[in-house]
Amino acid sequence: MFREFLVLILDYFTISKKYLVFDMVIPFVLSFLIIYIIPSGLSINNDFIGQIISLVGILAGFNITAITFLSSTSSKMVDELKAKKGVERIAGKKINLFQELYIYISYSTLLAFIIIFFEVIGYVIPVSAISENWFYKLLCLLNLATVLHLILLNIRNITFIYFSFFEKSN
Repeated sequence: MFREFLVLILDYFTISKKYLVFDMVIPFVLSFLIIYIIPSGLSINNDFIGQIISLVGILAGFNITAITFLSSTSSKMVDELKAKKGVERIAGKKINLFQELYIYISYSTLLAFIIIFFEVIGYVIPVSAISENWFYKLLCLLNLATVLHLILLNIRNITFIYFSFFEKSN
């Protein structure tokens, strides 16, 4: 069975330990508050799923464009990123900033396609009608948390790109 995508996920979690609060905890806390605490009236129906598919599709397109740019360009700035060793390690070996950026964007793209896959299944199968209320709410929590995770990950990726190509100013 095809399992190579698991390497990318493992590499992402290996190098992003210091960002996990921003990437994972905040989306889950916000989702928990929205689904269980705040009576928001959020209804995850086919209209909502369609909007999520559109949003995630746009984010996937942005990430594919970034991967294409990183893979095909040979500019001086990209060469400098390849030359700069970062602090992150995979299998005990330091990776350069280019590799780090590539992993972040590739993970984001993979996550977007995984979300689209499950959203399409949720569009076809009426989960709320065939499952217990607690299970449906749990799925809503996971759905919303994963989408928020993707959005925050893309925000971090954009800032990483910005500060990778431009020196921090005082």
